Amino acid sequence: MASRPTPPVEPVLRALAVLAALNFRPISRLSDLQAVTGLPNPTLVRLLHTLMAAGYVARIGPRAGYRITERVLSLASGIRFIDRMVDCAMAPMSAFTREHDWPLVLGKVRNDAVVVLHSTAAESHLSFEQAGYNRTFPLLVSALGQAYMAFCPAEERKQVIRRLLAAPASGSIVVEGVRGVEAALAVIQRRGYAITIGPRAGRVLGLAVPIKRSRNVFGSLSMRFARAAFTPEQAAARFLEPLNATARSIALAMAAHDDADLAEGVDSRVMRLPSV
Repeated sequence: MASRPTPPVEPVLRALAVLAALNFRPISRLSDLQAVTGLPNPTLVRLLHTLMAAGYVARIGPRAGYRITERVLSLASGIRFIDRMVDCAMAPMSAFTREHDWPLVLGKVRNDAVVVLHSTAAESHLSFEQAGYNRTFPLLVSALGQAYMAFCPAEERKQVIRRLLAAPASGSIVVEGVRGVEAALAVIQRRGYAITIGPRAGRVLGLAVPIKRSRNVFGSLSMRFARAAFTPEQAAARFLEPLNATARSIALAMAAHDDADLAEGVDSRVMRLPSV
């Protein structure tokens, strides 16, 4: 026998509605909150006092109204832009691995390195590696990093290269200089993909493309394949088109998510609740 769904706790829903309404104005009066939430003033006052006691709301003078405090930032500390990108990427990445067998890795540049956000390694019988979530790799050696750097806006690319050159362990990057690094990235941009280079180019290589919309590069996507199975050129000839299609699917899903947020508007995001 299926269990009945637990009904929502109405006071919690009302409190969340008030907190959401407070986010839309620097200072809100009771009349503002009543218009948005539909709650009567006595209920609003009780909820506001509760939120004030918890530290999320402050009262501004006897008549000015109420405002949120910086403590509300802690409520979103676990949600980041990259979580949305992973949500949009999981289904397209899994579809690629089901069709083509090889695992995919999703990366994002953070603190002048590329970090692994998601992987389909566990879904691929051809995978030689663990997923490696949150592992970081050098920008100009990993395929993920090169793909990002080659297609990101020029000014961002120059700034990152300068920081890498100034780093203590810049190594061969210093020898090449800014122009040398940019020339190598220009080759990647012309051919449309990056391949793992340097000491990481062992038995497994990455074939990587950017995830972009217009001039914005959100991250990069790499197919990990056995070096013994294909040359980089063979891998590109066979998998570049579906890999790019997967990257476009991720970018479109992110764009649709953003457009939906804009279309939803302020009023429709706030719950209108019955009075008590």
